[in-house]
Amino acid sequence: MTLIREGSELTEPFWAAAAEDRLVRPVCDRCSRSFFSPQVLCPWCQSASWSFETSSGRGSVYSYTIVHRPPSSDFVAPYVVADVEMDEGWRLFSWIVGCAPDEVRSGMRVGVIFGDHPTMGRAPYFAPVEHT
Repeated sequence: MTLIREGSELTEPFWAAAAEDRLVRPVCDRCSRSFFSPQVLCPWCQSASWSFETSSGRGSVYSYTIVHRPPSSDFVAPYVVADVEMDEGWRLFSWIVGCAPDEVRSGMRVGVIFGDHPTMGRAPYFAPVEHT
């Protein structure tokens, strides 16, 4: 799921919220399910009626990889890219920070923090949190 940083009507509200340190996700007006990435139709019921809602910012690492060979010198390796399953039932790819890469585990509880990404501007990252 790649987000286009500039020029996408579908993703721009996500990035505008990130610039305000808020994590949002699409929620279908018909079936009330959360999904990601923003799409023209709800992937669950195909409704075209959905809106962005604020997320709790809490979730768990579903899966992850440790990147040792970054795509450019803008990235300091090693770093962790994870598929984060949010408490509201949606998932997104992001970076895990605030711990050593070898400390990351599937199922680890994480919470959103915001930082300046070298190529995307303000972006959501996730850091470990105590299980709540």
